[in-house]
Amino acid sequence: MSIQLQGPSLFLNSYHFTDIFGGCGMFMDTTWNCPSTTTVKDVVNWIGIACSSAPGKRLANIVLNFHGKPGLVFVGESSPEVFPGPGKGVYIPAKYNVINNDNAGLFWALRQFQIGTIWFHSCEVAGTQQGKNLCRQVAIAAHCRVVAAEDSQYEWWPQLNVLFMPRGKIDDFEGQVYLWDSKGNMGKFDPNGGNWS
Repeated sequence: MSIQLQGPSLFLNSYHFTDIFGGCGMFMDTTWNCPSTTTVKDVVNWIGIACSSAPGKRLANIVLNFHGKPGLVFVGESSPEVFPGPGKGVYIPAKYNVINNDNAGLFWALRQFQIGTIWFHSCEVAGTQQGKNLCRQVAIAAHCRVVAAEDSQYEWWPQLNVLFMPRGKIDDFEGQVYLWDSKGNMGKFDPNGGNWS
């Protein structure tokens, strides 16, 4: 099954999910692949640009397709991973730019627009109280609804890293999903198979 999202809509895709076709197999009215250097300010600015270009400065749905874990959404790298090879030096893990409770207030800049729902199409973002607080803060700051899951997410045909959905659709969420309203009130939510404006 899939989830139909009404437009106008925006899809921001992580550099980690860019496939051989230049995307991830999911497309909205506007779809952008984010570079590895993406910051939280970039994400907010790109949403603002898309809203400014939309009729009535309104986006019904925004999908943020990034890696996540409880309370964190990984949008880019501040320094890349260094793996010199076995016996050739020291491994240095990447440092990431993340949406978290410390910077969720940056979404306040989006209040000047009309946004229906921000969908965190990411693993485990709402998996802890810290994650639920993040989603609540984004909903209040941007003055819109926010959707996120507490479990790991899987795409179709994961062994091939291939997913093709008709324009305006995303694949279903796995596990428990929550919806926050623009005042930060949270409730359980089952979007799977639905048509959402």
